[in-house]
Amino acid sequence: MTANCALRSGVALARRALGDLAARLGLAAPPLARPGADLWVRSVAASGWPAPAPLLRAADGWVHPGPPTAWSDFAAMVTTLGAPPLAQGAVFPDLGDLAAEVIDTEAAAWMLPAVAVRATSARPDPVPEIDAPDLRGATVVVLGTAWATPLAGHVLARLGARVLDVQHPGRPDPFPLRRCLALGQQRRFLDLGNARDGDRFANLLDGADLLVLGHPPRVLANAGLTPRLSEVRVAAFIDGDRPGYGPAAEARGGWAVRHHPPRLARTSVADPVAGLIAAITAVDVLTAHPAGTRARVSLEGAVGHLLERERRGG
Repeated sequence: MTANCALRSGVALARRALGDLAARLGLAAPPLARPGADLWVRSVAASGWPAPAPLLRAADGWVHPGPPTAWSDFAAMVTTLGAPPLAQGAVFPDLGDLAAEVIDTEAAAWMLPAVAVRATSARPDPVPEIDAPDLRGATVVVLGTAWATPLAGHVLARLGARVLDVQHPGRPDPFPLRRCLALGQQRRFLDLGNARDGDRFANLLDGADLLVLGHPPRVLANAGLTPRLSEVRVAAFIDGDRPGYGPAAEARGGWAVRHHPPRLARTSVADPVAGLIAAITAVDVLTAHPAGTRARVSLEGAVGHLLERERRGG
């Protein structure tokens, strides 16, 4: 399969999966969940599209160095592993003497979203069976940025829940769909590193039925918060709490190797799928489980969901 054919079939596969997931929620697939919706917003704003996420050749495979904000730390990390210093004008060192999985393991220790490209398919996250969701009367607090977590909050608001979207006042979500995803949600601007705002956030949780968390648990722990309400955690990877985002999950979860050579796109297919799986999981937690139930979904598990569909014929 050529790269372009794989890309086209991958988008079609994601659209079918999103349609089926939305149907479980009794909804049409939200336009904000369409692969490339973020690129459309960039086009309207004339802000230009990002370059495809890069993949770097290692001694025995490929590595994704994470988003541009992580590249300097990535270069420093691989230099400690023995990569030569950056050549003048280069962005990345030569990784030709380093094994991809060694880089992946070290990135986990550094808590960087850099990963090895893997050929094996990720384990799909389970998708609960739910009945005609009606969340009127439920209060949900959403803490997370980018696409999957806010999308889950957007969908839960459409199902009738009161959704409180918590954002850092000094670090607004840079994701292009942030304003559209916030529709139907009530925004609260709180800095969890500030004691007073931490108390306000704790009060929000005391009056809520569910927390949808898109950050590693240490974010709450560092703020001295130990929520006891039900929680749906949206993680980057199936195991562990290292940071990550859609392209990293697609590299590690087996999506990038659908192309030859491996390739990542300008937008994520993992995020919208994970967002809808998180919404379904949230409905299940709210309607069929006792208070205090914890559930976890991941971008990597969403990749596994897509690849399992592809193996079954889409």
